[in-house]
Amino acid sequence: MQSFIAHLWKFALITAAGAAGSITFGLMLYGSEVFNYTGVTFAFVAFGLSGSFIFAFYHVYGFSNSVTAAMTVSVVQFITASAWMPMLNAGLWSFGVNLPVVWLAFLFERKLAVFHWAKCFVVGIVYGAVFVLLTLIVGMLQTGTVIPPEVFRANYIDGLLIGLGMGLGVQAGEANIHSLERK
Repeated sequence: MQSFIAHLWKFALITAAGAAGSITFGLMLYGSEVFNYTGVTFAFVAFGLSGSFIFAFYHVYGFSNSVTAAMTVSVVQFITASAWMPMLNAGLWSFGVNLPVVWLAFLFERKLAVFHWAKCFVVGIVYGAVFVLLTLIVGMLQTGTVIPPEVFRANYIDGLLIGLGMGLGVQAGEANIHSLERK
């Protein structure tokens, strides 16, 4: 029971801190519009929460469980998002953003650990790149027309800030866990 409680508070702290980081960046950029679940700015809440959840799963339960968590979160987001957006968009964005987070969590915990707080920038850059790639794929599959560069820039900035805020929050959550464990 003690182990379950220890895992649960670590999991909750990392998830809450990461989501708070992403939502904070969204609030600074778009105000309370980030809480409008039918708007595109809701991505700061949805992907900040889902990404933090996957990061927390990786930190507490390891790689294989984080893959399962990413798939589960993607399915839930797909079902929820398909209520107000086309199924193709919902599927590509839900799975396209959440599945790479497992790889990011691995890099964050293992390969980038020596960079301490700078690793949050890697998370932001990768999120920005994923947002641009998904914008291109959705645009090509749906419209087949030329997408203006402003759309790519705006989606890159949003992805960058979602990833950066989430990365900073996750890092802060992990730092708090480590400092509390030392006491």
